[in-house]
Amino acid sequence: MRALVRCNFRAQASIETLLVFLIFLSAFGIVYAASSRLASAAQARLDTSLSQSSFSEFSAKLQSACSLGNGNVREVEVKGKAATLSAEGNHITFSSGNFSATASSSCEISLSANGPARAFRIENKEGTIEIN
Repeated sequence: MRALVRCNFRAQASIETLLVFLIFLSAFGIVYAASSRLASAAQARLDTSLSQSSFSEFSAKLQSACSLGNGNVREVEVKGKAATLSAEGNHITFSSGNFSATASSSCEISLSANGPARAFRIENKEGTIEIN
């Protein structure tokens, strides 16, 4: 009889240990999933913030090159993801990741930059802003 009680006790202890381990794994999985989502959201927010900062710098340098006249050159380094530009008349659209914004200039804009880039050169050539 004692051998049977000892065997049941060991079996019960093994099942309890297994249940505690399963609870631990479940809790670990929940924490891991939550932290992954949090990290992903933080990265997306950082990318958007860097894109906004790059657009502000780009827009300010565009206005500066236009207002200071012929021969003025400005360079912009894009922070975060590479940016794509599209121009129409004196309006230019800056797109980087999920961020997109439009800037206007009193100068005509000529765009020779193709595809996404991490740096742009803004030059005033006789009243026309050339971006490459």
